[in-house]
Amino acid sequence: MKSFDGEDSAYKETILSKVCIFCKHWNKEDHVNHTCKAFPDGIPYNIWLGENNHKKPYPGDHGIRFEKD
Repeated sequence: MKSFDGEDSAYKETILSKVCIFCKHWNKEDHVNHTCKAFPDGIPYNIWLGENNHKKPYPGDHGIRFEKD
């Protein structure tokens, strides 16, 4: 699992996630760290970039998964 660490340019440059922006758990106010209720310390790289739609369990998601907003 990869989270934002300040070094991944693709992660930093992806302003809006094609998965997360449609989820009711996404923290719309956090424009820098990419957080949500499932991942309060940072949404994993592959979810943020749309490689995983987070509709199935994901390590560290606290049982919270994608739900349409």
